[in-house]
Amino acid sequence: MSTSRIRGAIVGYGPAFNWGWVHARWLQAVPEMEVVAICDRSPECAAKARQDFPDVAVFTDLTALLQRQDIDLVAIVTPHNTHAALAIQCLQAGKHTVVEKPMCITIPEATAMVDAARRAERTLAVFHNRRHDGNVRAIRQVVDSGEIGEVFHIEVAGTGHGGSFTWDRPGEPWRASKAISGGGLYDWGAHAVDWVLSMVPSRMTQVTGFFHRFGPDTTNEDQTRAIIRFENGCVAEIIQSRVAYYGRPYLWLILGTKGAIVDSGHDAIKGYCQELNGPPGGSFRVRTAAGERELPYLESDWATYYADLADHLLRGAPVPVSAEDGRRVITVLQTAEASSRSGRSEAVPFA
Repeated sequence: MSTSRIRGAIVGYGPAFNWGWVHARWLQAVPEMEVVAICDRSPECAAKARQDFPDVAVFTDLTALLQRQDIDLVAIVTPHNTHAALAIQCLQAGKHTVVEKPMCITIPEATAMVDAARRAERTLAVFHNRRHDGNVRAIRQVVDSGEIGEVFHIEVAGTGHGGSFTWDRPGEPWRASKAISGGGLYDWGAHAVDWVLSMVPSRMTQVTGFFHRFGPDTTNEDQTRAIIRFENGCVAEIIQSRVAYYGRPYLWLILGTKGAIVDSGHDAIKGYCQELNGPPGGSFRVRTAAGERELPYLESDWATYYADLADHLLRGAPVPVSAEDGRRVITVLQTAEASSRSGRSEAVPFA
């Protein structure tokens, strides 16, 4: 790899949120990065990439792209069930790899990806960009300050009725397919799990899940619920539902030994999952013995992810979201479903 510049490639330029284009723009926005190649097996998507980036080489075959020696980093922006095989192929070709969230579908896939990165001595990072959402950043600051004491209870609830979540978007039928997407908890729920795991400084001990499916229009579950127990005693509940006629009136509820946080701010429930840049504006409330105050969200800044990744690759800073962090998220998602089937809490293989 060049010691001063990271040459990147985007794999996947399909219609999902125009996400391939967005990744390319974010990568290009970092002074030490540039996009040198794009790959999509669809001739139509490849043609669109050529139109959008006329100075970038465009491929429809990943093997051909990986043969280029002037590529240091590959960003995989494809459906969830393709992530593991594509990431391993890129790592084996000697490329640092970023994979969209969730990093894969199963725990064995996640472990195979982690092992492939170690063998190749390359970085595997997971694009959990929504750690940089404005409300998450602001809430994290209050938690880290110690103002509400030791956190012992967290709820993150995205609930509503009808097509209010991303797997219902027209033109993206794969998001409604459990075999491709992983299921109802693997979309917005993957963000919520990552938020909780990055906020609680403790290992997990067990996960309990409750999954419900009613409608014939999708193989994904209509409501999913995961409860995580941590070694330090904290318990976190994550619920995602598109069948809640009356949902919870908040997105976040965090209880600590000295106070609490509730986030039911600017359209936080109804529009949250439809906002590409996180909740726009808004505020949340903090209550302690000293009283209650309202704090504004910070700005959302998803592009920071690639700047942090450049800092890691060029100067040895921490990986923005490591493969091991990504595997913890997959551990919760898959273990919650296993618990729903077994009817009991399940231990986690990667805490």
